Amino acid sequence: LGKGRGERAGAGGAWHRTQRATMATCAGVSRRLAGGLHALLSQASFGSGPGFAAASRSLAKSRGDLGLALATATTTTTTTATASAGPRGTSHAPPSSGRDEGSPGTSRAYGSARTEKDSASTTYDVGCSSNIRWHESPVTRDARERQLDQRGCVLWMTGLSGSGKSTVAFTLEHLLQEKGKVCYVLDGDNVRHGLCKDLGFTRESREENIRRMGEVAKLMANAGIVTVVSIISPFAEDRDRVRSSLGADFHEVYVKVPLSVCEERDPKGLYRKVREGKIKGFTGVDSPYEAPRSPEVTLEAARGEPADMAKELYEYLEEKGLLKF
Repeated sequence: LGKGRGERAGAGGAWHRTQRATMATCAGVSRRLAGGLHALLSQASFGSGPGFAAASRSLAKSRGDLGLALATATTTTTTTATASAGPRGTSHAPPSSGRDEGSPGTSRAYGSARTEKDSASTTYDVGCSSNIRWHESPVTRDARERQLDQRGCVLWMTGLSGSGKSTVAFTLEHLLQEKGKVCYVLDGDNVRHGLCKDLGFTRESREENIRRMGEVAKLMANAGIVTVVSIISPFAEDRDRVRSSLGADFHEVYVKVPLSVCEERDPKGLYRKVREGKIKGFTGVDSPYEAPRSPEVTLEAARGEPADMAKELYEYLEEKGLLKF
């Protein structure tokens, strides 16, 4: 009996070693394939010259190598898994998730990038991060939203400093809480106390600030939370990038208040400092603010108090069916 267990354990170890070796081979060939494709695309703009032909041959070879590696992986895995089967024919191979692409287990925010091939991979690279993989939760987005009886979404409030974005955002949060809904405000100043405290106000820092806010908002919407982002976000390109990332979850709210009114309010004394020359590159004064071209909602100072604007946003959420499952 001990010998039989030892054989099965040895076979199981062999299966895992074979899997790791096969994955490494496929990953290497995949990187060469990606490199060949990049070279091919780079040369495409120059027509059918020698560089284009060489890139095409390299890509074709990498494709052939990848096909051979995958075929070898399938044959080796099947053979090893059969050899390592227990007394009742149970394979030592790791169990699959059992969910197909696009099933209820796939989140709206991230599901489009996941495939069966991804789930079979060990790790991959994303941006500057290497050797990572997405872990899919058994708790679906629909399950979270059903439990909360609402839909996750992002209200992205943009406008000049002093326009009242934060005041309206927190008034809306309070209103939703009283109605039994789960809402959270990601305020630009608040987030700079922690997550973005390493960022300044250069063009590059502002872009990274918006990117981080967008990624956090995406996670919160995926959790079924009504997420209100209150941030100047002066550049249309940055806001459009977040819109593209969030898709239908993104709702742009333009708090349209004239500069003169914002400067008169000056709740943080910033405009005074700008006029005294103590602050440079201030949005709306010596740095541009690009107003939204077609926001989902426009709030204007003339329409009333913050409570009235918050009620308008509440009615918008109701109209869009976001406050019930």
